[in-house]
Amino acid sequence: MQKETQAIEPKKTIVFIIESCIDKGLYPFERVSTLAKLLTNEKVLIFVKTPSNEGIQILMNEGLSPILFDHFNELPKQIKGIQPDLIVRDGRNSESWQVQDLRPFCKTIIHFDDFGEGGQACDCVLLALYQEVKDYLPSHYIGGSFVFALPEAYQQFDDIPDNKTPENPPHIVVAFEDGDEHNLTYRTLRHLTQLQIPLQITVMIDDSYRHATDDLQMMVLSRRNTAILRDKNALLKLLPKADVIICNANYTPYKIASYGVPCITLAQTEAELLHAFPREHNGFIHLGLGRKMKQSQIQNAVMEFLLHEARSERAVRKQRQLNLAANNETLQALLLDFAYDRHNIAST
Repeated sequence: MQKETQAIEPKKTIVFIIESCIDKGLYPFERVSTLAKLLTNEKVLIFVKTPSNEGIQILMNEGLSPILFDHFNELPKQIKGIQPDLIVRDGRNSESWQVQDLRPFCKTIIHFDDFGEGGQACDCVLLALYQEVKDYLPSHYIGGSFVFALPEAYQQFDDIPDNKTPENPPHIVVAFEDGDEHNLTYRTLRHLTQLQIPLQITVMIDDSYRHATDDLQMMVLSRRNTAILRDKNALLKLLPKADVIICNANYTPYKIASYGVPCITLAQTEAELLHAFPREHNGFIHLGLGRKMKQSQIQNAVMEFLLHEARSERAVRKQRQLNLAANNETLQALLLDFAYDRHNIAST
């Protein structure tokens, strides 16, 4: 009887819209591809605006076929023809007119990590980049670590040890994703090279890195056991090997917490400085704005993890207690509740 009910129940149409944003890197594409693959019983369409092929390739690698657009004003006509049950927007902060232009053709519109005026106009904003100060946000803004959709690759580690045996010498990974506007990669490596103890240091460079690597390479050559890894899967490869990771305060800490590695975060921008996830209560040492970081701060934070085993173990325990691998199921159920009108959030 249940199978018959499922067979006659019409599919819902869910439209994802991604506008790439340098400050958010490629993660919006990863989140949409992760969620779209979970909605196999629904009709899913993905509209993309991006100047590069990297995000498009993420979608296509998962067997998804994005529809490209150049200007937002192209979308209302297409959405009108589709009449979706749910629109999900990710990437760039939006404007209110963009929501209003789509409102006549879709009952429910939700956005991920949108701090623009369009967030005020949509039905719900889901924030993985939530902030500690929330008083000024309307009630339809919902923040929490559950909003981070964990890419499938970060759920496929065969065996994560309860207690990692430290590398010899200790392995420090520098991993600034999403553009690294102020070249915190170089700044951090320069400070680490002044530590007069044996270390392995791996500097991770992604395709979004905005700077020349000549100076980095010169520093790498000047110190033993120091290397640059330029690989689109660099973080995945380095997580099991790292004793401490130093990274930005955007989406990267979530990926690290899914495995569990002592982590020091530095904000690349003032916006990142407000993000509440990568803090002590979740197992991170947060040092504030990276471009104002002092050498003693980063060195002391590294030594705190290396010298105090209990401190590192507590950090890993806090990260793993978040159970980020369960997020996808939660987000899948939430999106289906929106699509099937099973929610109680009043339209703005």
